[in-house]
Amino acid sequence: LYWGRGRELDQKLEARKRELLLDYPEVVNKLALYMGAGMTVRNAFLKLGEDYKKQKEERKKYVYEEILMTCYELQSGRSETEAYAHFGKRCQVQPYMKLSALLSQNIRKGSNNLLQILRQEADHAFAERKNQAKKLGEEAGTKLLLPMMMMLCVVMVIIMIPAYFSFTLN
Repeated sequence: LYWGRGRELDQKLEARKRELLLDYPEVVNKLALYMGAGMTVRNAFLKLGEDYKKQKEERKKYVYEEILMTCYELQSGRSETEAYAHFGKRCQVQPYMKLSALLSQNIRKGSNNLLQILRQEADHAFAERKNQAKKLGEEAGTKLLLPMMMMLCVVMVIIMIPAYFSFTLN
């Protein structure tokens, strides 16, 4: 029973990680879009959180919950660099850590090409998501192989039994 609870927790963490990775291209793309429209990084994050709050009734998404927590940190007076660093640490997934480091570094050092970097990151993330979708499709095909083989055996039995009885009766 104790081992089962630990396994259940591991499965939930794995599902969270998978969902975070699947939502990453969308988040980066929205950030790049908002920043391309002239918003600052802070305002883009606040807009992401605000949009999520409006449609929160549909389904809870982990990344947007973390974005909301970052928005609350920003509104409570925490510095942007700390808030983005905490965002990356809370997500515990490599792409989000990279994104938070990129945003924090931009605030500390300043950079004119942040928008270009975000667009490249969005393109890379989208390509990565396509590869992940292909991999998941292949895994689904592999998981269906055993049931298909069992169905083949059942069909063979259904065909062979009448043939056997007709052969033995003649």
